[in-house]
Order: sequence, then structure tokens, then C-alpha cells
Amino acid sequence: MAESTNDGPPWFAYFPDGSVHLGGVPERLLRHPEMYRRGINLTDALKPAVVFRAASDEPAYVVKVLDLDTEELPIYERLLSDIHAPRNHTIPYDIYREGHPLLIMPYVNTLSSLVEAEDRSPSQLLDILYQLTESVEYLHSLHIAHLDICEGNVVAALPNDVQYHPSVVARKIYVIDFNTSKQLRLGPGVQHAITLPPTQIPPPHDLKHFDPYSWDVYCLGRLCRDVIESYSYDGRSVPWIAQWYAQWLLGEERGCHTACRCRPTARIARRLLLVIRLLRSVIELCERVYLWIWKPPTT
Repeated sequence: MAESTNDGPPWFAYFPDGSVHLGGVPERLLRHPEMYRRGINLTDALKPAVVFRAASDEPAYVVKVLDLDTEELPIYERLLSDIHAPRNHTIPYDIYREGHPLLIMPYVNTLSSLVEAEDRSPSQLLDILYQLTESVEYLHSLHIAHLDICEGNVVAALPNDVQYHPSVVARKIYVIDFNTSKQLRLGPGVQHAITLPPTQIPPPHDLKHFDPYSWDVYCLGRLCRDVIESYSYDGRSVPWIAQWYAQWLLGEERGCHTACRCRPTARIARRLLLVIRLLRSVIELCERVYLWIWKPPTT
């Protein structure tokens, strides 16, 4: 059976009997000249007919077929123009533009790999929550609403990833997948509710309309709550302030149709968490000094 000749996704792969192979890589990508040029050997699909990976070799890559009926390509083009900004949590990538646009990016670790690391500490947990909040604030500063913030759309670079992809930063969190994202004329605090696209996190009270920026913050709160649960999977204690912070982001939803006041903006949330991290650092320093001064003499 011949493969679809449509430019945009889905790009299906097929078994020899003509049935769709959801986990496979289409021939048009396997034979793609850019894959040959880069030595990328795609092995399977992360998202059937849309996102594919080359995980059998190092360095490993992800290739996404961009949907030109969405705003994903112009959003990536904007983010690429400022890719080295510390607040920009977009993973470094290339856009292949000859023929149908393809997004080619490093294949790095999952967010849970960073959250559940053996050497994790309360300070590192707060740093993860801070990075997540900073990533949303940066998008909102550009009037971009992601609209599908969740664990599946966040990855993390570990030291072993940097070995193969020097463009990524160790222990930095990256937001991916902008296929349902929107560029908005108005910014946080003034933007009215819009009709939500399909999302991985169900809206509270089955709401269909949401302030898009506030929706991102709500999803951020859900993600922070999931991060905290993963962090404490082995009984490790969690700072109460981290649990309070996640709940604060979730807020009390009232179904606002104008600019939402049910939860903080990402900017306010990031600034408060910065203060919390600084205070915790001071407290930890005081504790170490106290223990050093009052350390019992050795016999």
C-alpha cells in the first residue's frame, strides 16, 4: 500500500500487508536526505505518524513532522531567535525547511529521571519547581500560551545527555510540543477566556473556556504536584512550602470568562518562589554554621 503523499502529518508507516504500523517509521523519513546527511537512523515512533526517534545510536535524536495548520512552526521560529536566553527553556533544535518542515532535536531524558535522581535534595526539588515556573513565565512574556503543560511535554537534560549533545545544559528542564499552543495579542492579566484545545490534563469542573495564561498556571500546579509525588516515592520528606506552592498555583477555580483571578500569574509565582529559595538557602547556611560551631569535640 502506498504511503500518504500529503505534506503534513500524519506520516504513517505500514506493515508489508498494508496495515498501519503505529510504532514504525515511514519510508519517506527513512529515506529522507537530511536523515542520511546527519547519520540519523530513526527506529520507532514516540507519537504515531508525527514524532519519531533515533534511540539506538549516540547521539540520539527526535524528529517531528510539523503541522502547518497549527502555530507550532512560527512559535518555534520565535523561540529559536532567543534560544540562548537563560529563561528560555526550549530545547535547542534545528528546523529543516527543504520540502515539508521537520523539527530535529536532541533526545534527552524524562523529567522523572531528574526528579527521582538518587542525589536529590529539598533544594533541588525547589529548583525543579522554579525552572518549571520560569519556563511558563518566559512563554507568557512573549504572549505565548502553551495550553498543554504536563509531564509528557517536559524533558530534562542529565550530564550524560550533555556528553552527546553539548547544546543542552545539564539539569536544565525543557518544554516541548507546541502543536496546540497559541500566540495571543493580549498578555497575562488582560487576556479573556478562549475555547481550550484538547489537553492531556482535564479542566476543573469540565470547563470548556479558560483564560489561556491561567490555564497554563493551573496545569503547572498539577505538574508541580506530580513532581512532588515522584520526588517522595521512597518516603523522602518534602518541604511543606513546596506542597503549599503547588496548591497555590492550582487555586480555586471560579470559571472566569474575563482575565482570571483564581490563581497567580506565572511571573508572580516565579518571583515568590525565588524568595522562597533564597530564604531556604539562608536557613541551610545558618544550620551548617550552627553545626560547625557547636560540633562536639572528638575524643
